[in-house]
Amino acid sequence: MLISKVLHPEVLYAQRANELYLTINVTDCKDPKINVTKDKISFAGKAGPEQNLYGFELEFYKEVNPETSKRSTTARNIFLVLDKSVPDQSYWPRLQKEKGKVSFLKTDFSKWKDEDEEEEEGASDPLGGMDFSSLVGGEGADPGLGDDSDDEVPDLETVNDTTKINNETKTNEQETTKPSEEIKDEESESKKE
Repeated sequence: MLISKVLHPEVLYAQRANELYLTINVTDCKDPKINVTKDKISFAGKAGPEQNLYGFELEFYKEVNPETSKRSTTARNIFLVLDKSVPDQSYWPRLQKEKGKVSFLKTDFSKWKDEDEEEEEGASDPLGGMDFSSLVGGEGADPGLGDDSDDEVPDLETVNDTTKINNETKTNEQETTKPSEEIKDEESESKKE
């Protein structure tokens, strides 16, 4: 009888004051079994080209609200958003209850935001992050207010530039360079004089 070994997938996490973001990196996961309770998360599923068995279990630092958790599954990963039970406006010092490093758990720096950055962002945005693009395009919007990127650019005007070269006035319409034979002829004539 062949006993298959359970592998740990890479798990990335980030947090905000009121929620946690978990990304379980498993490709082509078939029938993932994710169980989120108030104090822990467990995962099991077959993934990858060989359909290896993956799994893990983590006990949270504090409680989360499993009823409001959200999940998105793609061909590359499973993304979870977990609400903290008590949004006490403070960050957890770590994701898991026990101190120590878990080899498959890593910080998701693409989603990470420090506490002070979150406070600064909230203070610097007096409109609360309102998306004004959603206000245009609905009923009552002027249909003539479209994208200007397809407007034609007018042709450039020709400007005659007058430049003094060796005390001679020449325009850009005149020839300002001479063929090398003419220059040699002029040099030989000046030597004769």
